[in-house]
Amino acid sequence: MKIEKIELQINPFKETVEFYKDTLSFTCIDENANSAVFQLGASQLVLHKSEDDSHYYHFAFNIPSNMFQKAKLWLASRVTLLTEDGQDEIHFNTRTQAYACYFEDPAGNIVEYIARTETSSSSSDPDFSPSHVLSISEINLSTDRILEYADKMKEIGIPVRDERDISLSSITFMGEYEDGAFILLGPLNRRWIFSHKTSISSPVLIHTDRGLVTNMAT
Repeated sequence: MKIEKIELQINPFKETVEFYKDTLSFTCIDENANSAVFQLGASQLVLHKSEDDSHYYHFAFNIPSNMFQKAKLWLASRVTLLTEDGQDEIHFNTRTQAYACYFEDPAGNIVEYIARTETSSSSSDPDFSPSHVLSISEINLSTDRILEYADKMKEIGIPVRDERDISLSSITFMGEYEDGAFILLGPLNRRWIFSHKTSISSPVLIHTDRGLVTNMAT
């Protein structure tokens, strides 16, 4: 599965759009008073203006497999990296092989840059730049209807990673490992790593190459 586009409800809208344009230097391909569209490699991030300030999400961006430290250094000069147990990065070395770091945007979203060492391409460039963001890697879908949403995704061809059982207490990775893109299907009130925040149900549209996945709960 590939994540082609995600659409999020954002407040504060203006400050968040400026953050992605000016701080992260993402390419904005369309903007009006109520929405902004950013092109991130093979994916698009769409921010919609919302009057509700209670929404937030966790999402991740794939970066080249060999550029994590360079990307982290670039980010650290622009944002405050989140920490967990005194560390500002994590090495996933079980099923997922990757390095990642986290920060928050002005809307309170928990944003991750992840270098997947087995599934993302590498780069020969000497320095990291925003153009090295390859695609959207992850987006959460947090709900108290986990089995229902899992069945809907399976119906359009989005499998559980490694054909594992659906978890009702932790995250289930929906998508194939080799694609390096996942919908993080999980329960409400689960704490996100590198954050004090817990998972909540926020409206999201997830456009994949298999079809549309939606959670319009508020």
